[in-house]
Amino acid sequence: MTAPSRGWTPIQLDRAAGVLVGSAAGDALGAAYEFGARCPADEVAMGRGALTGRPAGSWTDDTDLSVCVARAAAAGLRLDEAAGLDAVAADLLRWYGSGPPDVGIQTGAVLSAAAGGGGATGMAEAALAYQRSRPDAAGNGSLMRTGPVALAHLGEDGTLAAAARAVSSLTHPHPLAGDACVLWCAAIDRAVRAGTLEGPRAGIPLLPPERRAHWAGLIDRAERAPLDELGTNGFVVTALQAAWRAIVDTQDRARSGPAHLEAALRAAVAIGGDTDTVAAIAGALLGGRYGASAVPFAWRYRLAGWPGGLGHGDLVRLGVLAANGGVPDDIGWPLAADLLPYYERDWGPSGAIVGLAGHPGVQWGDMAGLARVDADAFVSLCRIGLDQRRGPTHHEVWLMDGPDNADAAFTLADTADAVEALAREHGRVFVHCVRAESRTPSVAAAWLVRHRGLTPDEAWKGVRAAMPAARPHPALRAALDELAR
Repeated sequence: MTAPSRGWTPIQLDRAAGVLVGSAAGDALGAAYEFGARCPADEVAMGRGALTGRPAGSWTDDTDLSVCVARAAAAGLRLDEAAGLDAVAADLLRWYGSGPPDVGIQTGAVLSAAAGGGGATGMAEAALAYQRSRPDAAGNGSLMRTGPVALAHLGEDGTLAAAARAVSSLTHPHPLAGDACVLWCAAIDRAVRAGTLEGPRAGIPLLPPERRAHWAGLIDRAERAPLDELGTNGFVVTALQAAWRAIVDTQDRARSGPAHLEAALRAAVAIGGDTDTVAAIAGALLGGRYGASAVPFAWRYRLAGWPGGLGHGDLVRLGVLAANGGVPDDIGWPLAADLLPYYERDWGPSGAIVGLAGHPGVQWGDMAGLARVDADAFVSLCRIGLDQRRGPTHHEVWLMDGPDNADAAFTLADTADAVEALAREHGRVFVHCVRAESRTPSVAAAWLVRHRGLTPDEAWKGVRAAMPAARPHPALRAALDELAR
């Protein structure tokens, strides 16, 4: 990957993408348990939506609404300005007009009232009218979609706070809802930029002085209150408390990284109540801390939702563009239609398509081989163009050819497991990077270790027999050794 337009490192861009992917994964995970009987955390799994009836992996209105915000940010629009807010408002109405199966009461009432037009101003006025008729209404509907606001204004505390409050006010103008969005956006900002989990306390200085002590107490309470108190989480404060509690509780018991993300999202669902929303809120912060690469393939590969056809790769694209102010990198990714001409000019992929001895069901190769290979499922380990996706069974992996991976051992293991799962479900699988010299052989070796019982040395011997040009980066070789241990 080349230098991003705003100077973000590859790991920071992975985290930016993780805000949307982590939130969507939490949303889809919680969808099966929404307002149902509580489920022990270790039994939480992807399932059909309890209220939507949609297949496992389908996200709900939480991610739909986040996408509305993310698309404005990915277009380079500022969310503290009229043009950005108008774009968000227009997309919210577009979504509402699509007839979603699950709409929050307050969100639905405001969008219905604003359907006549008026842009963001008209929508905010409709929200204020709703608020005046119900002064205590402070639902979680704006908090669940606030993650992309942080991406649009990374490192700009004052603007971030103003944008968070403005986007919230489109449907949820109550001060508590605005405050909660400010706090969570500040937490995500620190996670993406600095790789920390300061949590909502990071945003307390951005609140009006008279409410800072109150919120500090609410956050303290979240960390020690009986979990039963957090199960009624349609209220924005309780939703924030439940999401943060799930993160804090599991941080002590699980190691950091992907294990913490998985444990915390399961814990968020296990709290009960509005499970998809609490897990979506938690997932935005966890994904912002650990990256899209930390969300396991088993959770992300079926992710889908509005607008039709959107999936994991699209969320990555939106997150990266939002963090970069809508500007692609110097070869046009992630907006370019076809990246093969760039790769052919600078890297010269040969069109390799090879199999490992005794394992013909999985083929391995390079970027030039992608266009002509005959397979049932595809795994790309490098950037590809929008037109180079080979259909719904084409999956993209965030794996850097070097030391710039958040957790290379996890990514190798998870990708090896993905290859095995796709082979069992679909048949022939093709896995590729740019030249099949480093990432492709590294994943092939990981697959042989995890699913064919070979030692790392045996795996590398088999890989080199099929790919004589294999020269795995030392960081990936070290990751395979760690994986084997």
